[in-house]
Formats: sequence, C-alpha cells, structure tokens
Amino acid sequence: MLLVEDDDADAVLFQRILLTCAGTHQAHVATSLAAALDWLDDHHCDIILLDLSLPDSFGLDGIGKIHQHNPSTPIVVLTGLDDNKTSLQSLDCGAQDYLVKDSLDARDLERTLRHAIQRQQIQNENRILLHELQLAARSDALTGVLNRHAMITEFERCWNESIDLDCPLSCVILDVDFFKRINDQLGHLAGDQVLRGVAQLINENTRPKDSIARYGGEEFCVILVDADEKCAAQWAERARATLARSPFDFANKSISVTASFGVAQRSRHTPTIESLIDAADQSLLAAKQSGRNRVVVASDIVIPERKNTPPVHVIANDPPTLFRSPIADQ
Repeated sequence: MLLVEDDDADAVLFQRILLTCAGTHQAHVATSLAAALDWLDDHHCDIILLDLSLPDSFGLDGIGKIHQHNPSTPIVVLTGLDDNKTSLQSLDCGAQDYLVKDSLDARDLERTLRHAIQRQQIQNENRILLHELQLAARSDALTGVLNRHAMITEFERCWNESIDLDCPLSCVILDVDFFKRINDQLGHLAGDQVLRGVAQLINENTRPKDSIARYGGEEFCVILVDADEKCAAQWAERARATLARSPFDFANKSISVTASFGVAQRSRHTPTIESLIDAADQSLLAAKQSGRNRVVVASDIVIPERKNTPPVHVIANDPPTLFRSPIADQ
C-alpha cells in the first residue's frame, strides 16, 4: 500500500488505523506526488491512499497523474473536505472512493479498501476481456493475423496516412502454391498447420508498422507502408525465398511449400484501395499462370485491350531478383 500524505501527524494516524484493520496493512509513506510517482516506478502496491492537498499537487490533478501512471491500481482519496461535488469529481477522475479524514475509523477504512480493491480487480478483468474481444474481432481465428474486415480498416488508415505524408504505399498478395494438394493428401489439419506457419513466417519478416491479413483461404495480404514497388518486390522476393527453404513439420512429416506473390504500389493507375488490391491480385494471377513460386509486380504486366476476350497477362522476361533493402533486411 502507498500512502501519499505530507502531514506527518495525519500519516502516523492513518498508519495506526491501518494496523488495526483486519488485514493489517503495511503502508509506504510518500510526502509528495513526485515522491509517490518515483516510488511507483520501482514498486507494486495493491492500493493507493492519496491526500488531495500536497506540496506539488492540489486538488484533482494528483488523481489524474497517478491514475495515468498506474491505471490498474485503485486510488482512494483522503481529504479534509466533506464536499459532495469534490467526491464525485474524484470518482470521475479515476478514484475508487473518497474518505473524509475527520470521520475516518478503522472499520470504514477496512471496508473501503476491500471494496476499492475488488472494484478495481473487476475493472481490470473487464478491460482485459474487452481487449481480448476487440482482438478476436480483428483477428483470423486460425492464423492470428488480421482478418479481412480488419484489413480493410487498416488499409484505409495506411492509405490516408500515405496521402497525408506523401509517402509510397504498396500491397503484396501471396497465395500458397498447390494448397489443395496438401489438404487432399495430408488432410485439413496439415493444411491448417501450413497456413499458421506461413502467417508466422511472413509476420516475422515484416516491420512493426506493416500489416498482414488473411485475405482468403490460402491467400494473405501484406500492407507495406513507406515502400515503393521496387522495395515491396524486394521484400516479397526475400519472403518467397525464405518460405521455399522453410518446411513445416506435421505428424512426423516435413511439408515443403512455396508461394506466389503479386505486388502493386499506390499510383495514378491505382487511385483507390480497391484498385490497388486488384492490381496486386492481377499480379498474383500472373505469377500463378507463369509457373508459381515467383514474384510479379504490377508494372511488369501488360494487359492488351481486346473486345469480348478476357485480358491476357504477359510477364516480363526478367526473372525476379533478390535485392537488399531496409525493408528486406528488417
């Protein structure tokens, strides 16, 4: 327990009352807000008793600063002011309860401390549960990466940031080659293991500011911020090569997989998120049609305009090349 009280007589009195409580609480005394925050940097406590009148803090300001510093630790305010408005404002600022010094006794203090700790525990558990629910709503249940709905939300954020900062933005879509064969020959559990492994490998090779999502059954979408098409292609080639030499273990079997990658950059040819994703998707299709296990970029695809015929994708003759870049090396 931390007692933040600058009056020596009050501090001694409160400690005596605490010792008579059923829980026999031991308290560390800090005589200023700064001293309290310094102590909290190195120590954990179950509850904080805070005087509202301190040498370096007066009124509700101290509640906010301590609550911001230790949001999961309950705060009980001690004050000489028997004022309903101040008590309500204290609760609004994050305190669990409000006690008036003159009317304080051991039984009231014990009850208040016990209830404050219990309420804070419930709030902490609810906060964790809410975070888990929010995470589950954004995550693909199998692989743990973003789901498709969350991907669109993240894409919108990255897209707007790219425009505001005038920096490049690229999209990479990859598809596990011959994935149906894995499911048919080894079973869906093996396929699930491969998808989890691919997601983990790709996630480990992206920067914290990039995003990876499960786009479809065996497809993944990677949003590379502050990366032009060349850098994105370098990253994709590095990821492709790493995946090709990293078999996955399942039921005492080693499963080797490859993937095809399509790359596109935000440009005047892709003025919307949908068009950028489509350009990466068309590049992926070209990679599949030209033999799989390769990287194809949108700028290397020529789509002839023909009436009443589906578009034909012609792949550039140059094979994919592994470059070194800040993205590829992170």
